Amino acid sequence: MTQSQIVTIIGAGCAGLSLAKAIGQDKLAGVQLSTDKPADQRPAHIWGFWQMPWLSEPAELATASYSQWHIITEEMTIAHHSNDHPYQMLSSKTWLAHCLTIAGCDETIAPVTTLPEPPYFDSRPIAPPKEALYQHFLGQHICAADDIFDDKKAILMDFRCDQSNGLHFIYLLPTSPNTALIESTLFTATPLDEAYYKDAITAYMARHYAGASYQVTGQEKGIIPLADCRDTSHPNHAIGARGGALRASSGYAFSFIQKQIAQTIAHFKKTGQWQAASPISKRDYWMDNVFLHVLKKHPAIAIALFAKMAKALNGTEFALFMSGMASWRIILKVVLAMPKRPFLSAAMAILLKGGRS
Repeated sequence: MTQSQIVTIIGAGCAGLSLAKAIGQDKLAGVQLSTDKPADQRPAHIWGFWQMPWLSEPAELATASYSQWHIITEEMTIAHHSNDHPYQMLSSKTWLAHCLTIAGCDETIAPVTTLPEPPYFDSRPIAPPKEALYQHFLGQHICAADDIFDDKKAILMDFRCDQSNGLHFIYLLPTSPNTALIESTLFTATPLDEAYYKDAITAYMARHYAGASYQVTGQEKGIIPLADCRDTSHPNHAIGARGGALRASSGYAFSFIQKQIAQTIAHFKKTGQWQAASPISKRDYWMDNVFLHVLKKHPAIAIALFAKMAKALNGTEFALFMSGMASWRIILKVVLAMPKRPFLSAAMAILLKGGRS
């Protein structure tokens, strides 16, 4: 463990800078960042995660924290509560700036055309499978003239919106009684024009906050593959989505990236070897692939699947399940809540394909 050793990190996004910070924080080695886009030029967006033991540092920088969250359909509202695992909202700019300050490393701004000599880690995303679904979204930061939001409660999924283009929900995180981030999010194979998401947010506000006067103060958008995007050629060097730190069934990555970094650092401290960890279990990869297969084959029951899963669990169980920390008892509760025929069919199809949907 000597700082005379240089670890090269390709990419200056969440995974790359989180690893650079962790190495610099414990003075384990020097770090060289190689990236085609400086960290401070990346568009700002929000990351969400449930508080877990490996997330104490991000939680201290969180913009907001919610011990209550709802999942809503036209028929019901599923209300969850957890004081032990609140849902957190974190600005990417806040976290990346924090990481860069602690890392204290140099950036080389140039496209990476050849892989460096080890030790190195590669955080560049790779192309998802052709048949992949995507989570694509556009969010608006809204400031209302009056106090219209309940800032103690997050709305993770509200399906009371247009479903004509595929599975669609509204994600609403209040930051005060009169400010919030509201995102229009879809799980489909193809993104839509920006106007669609904006119109969906406008329609949602008109339906649920009728007559409210508000201004749009900012915007963010993104697209996340809902697929297994691991680099099987260089698994020991791959981090972030490339290294399997992306929950394929939901798109949540921040928590798993931090878990991956913590495990990678722990492995180095124990063995003296730089090797990327795998933060998501084989069990959870399998379950995600089965779930995605069912979503593709049976889109008409998609909303019911999310509602059944949420209703089967309490808040703490839900947070643990979404964070890859579910016990077999929690897994069994989810399995028993799901319709058996489409899931058994999906499981058989994936077995015949060798483990992937």
